Amino acid sequence: MSKPVFLMMPEWQGSASSRAMQLAEGAEALREDLPASATREVPVPLEAGDAMGTPVARLSSLLRARDAAREAIVELGDAPPVIVGGDCASSLAGLEASVRAHGADRLAVLWFDAHPDLQHPSTSPSGAASGMTLRHALGEGSPDLACEAPIDPALLTLIGTRAIDPEEDAEIERRGVHVLDPVSIAGVTDPEQRPDPDALAAAVRDRLADSGAECVYVHVDFDVLDPAEFSAVHEAVPFGVTVAQLTAAIRAAVASLPLAGASICEFAPASASAAAEDLPTVLRVLAALTSGTAR
Repeated sequence: MSKPVFLMMPEWQGSASSRAMQLAEGAEALREDLPASATREVPVPLEAGDAMGTPVARLSSLLRARDAAREAIVELGDAPPVIVGGDCASSLAGLEASVRAHGADRLAVLWFDAHPDLQHPSTSPSGAASGMTLRHALGEGSPDLACEAPIDPALLTLIGTRAIDPEEDAEIERRGVHVLDPVSIAGVTDPEQRPDPDALAAAVRDRLADSGAECVYVHVDFDVLDPAEFSAVHEAVPFGVTVAQLTAAIRAAVASLPLAGASICEFAPASASAAAEDLPTVLRVLAALTSGTAR
């Protein structure tokens, strides 16, 4: 398998935040540290776009960005696409392409995210596409965004997910989605105790081994991290995973199975100083993601 290629996609239109444009600022900060030879730009509309008569906010711009990402991925050939710099909905083109390339029954999806992103457009409180990403990846939701090549829920794993609304909880149960709770896995009862990163990494290895998958797609929304370690997100959620846990788990995943693709989302620094403070963590995650030796 070829080396991964970074697709810089500063999409913000899928975010529910009033500060969504900070995603573009985060992408700009990250761009300078990505290797130019292994980075491609995905054009994202400047305008917000409109809902096109649907419950999905800014749908017109989201569709244009997704189509541009699809074209960019085709041009990569067999190189795994690593989509960076946008909201969670930016991952849809990469997920769909990975299913087409490898087959839904062979693609494990690891979803490192504080939210399950399983909202349905008809009941979403915000209309933001980011909160519907996995619903669309599973082939449901808005017909315009629903993946024609959906992922297999049996091979989907939520990791670090802790902000779940009732409808999403019901969807997780209905589809039998596997959930890894890093707190339970680490067995930490003392808030002063640091969890062992290897515990989550081992759980990820076991999950991938049991899945029977032949390759893995890794999605990271930085709100999966504990706010004490990473603040450059729109909606910080307490009691997240540590940077050490996240990077160890990703390294375990890509050492276990070849990387089919990835999406690194929601780096939204509020200022240049905030970007400088949290950028090293983003780069650590990218280094973990590209460390795989599995073939």
